[in-house]
Amino acid sequence: ASLLAEFFSYFGTLDLGGLLLSPLEGRALPRPPPGAFGGLRPGPLTLQDPFELSHNVAANVPPRTVSRFVRCCRDAARLCRGPEFLQKSRRGRPWGVMRLLLPGNPGNPGGRFLIPVPLRPPGGTGGVPQREACEAVGFVLAEVLGCGCEPEGELGTPGEE
Repeated sequence: ASLLAEFFSYFGTLDLGGLLLSPLEGRALPRPPPGAFGGLRPGPLTLQDPFELSHNVAANVPPRTVSRFVRCCRDAARLCRGPEFLQKSRRGRPWGVMRLLLPGNPGNPGGRFLIPVPLRPPGGTGGVPQREACEAVGFVLAEVLGCGCEPEGELGTPGEE
């Protein structure tokens, strides 16, 4: 079996709610009770910062996202072990890792890659302010991915949301 299939299989079978993932130790540990690690805030996914051991870098990940991650790992492991994954390209058809990204795969329903962002309604509370979300997306596109984006339709007045 491939290393990629083993990776997905491993994370697809973990009970992430009851574990502390420790990159420093390189393994999953039983999740300690609250307060046991000097303020480490356990959550549906507890991923210990390897440099600041009392910080859970995944503290804000909701339970629904954790269960979706586990389900997608199971689906990806199954696909990585299937004949379509091992089969070489024929007449330009995708194969290998590209099969994980195709529309209609169990781990990629509808062919979309979605990252839900809980936006704050105009004039409301909670969620991420829309301006900050737009600035973050722009930063990732430009600085991290080296991409750009152009608006569709008419441009608004500068300074307007």
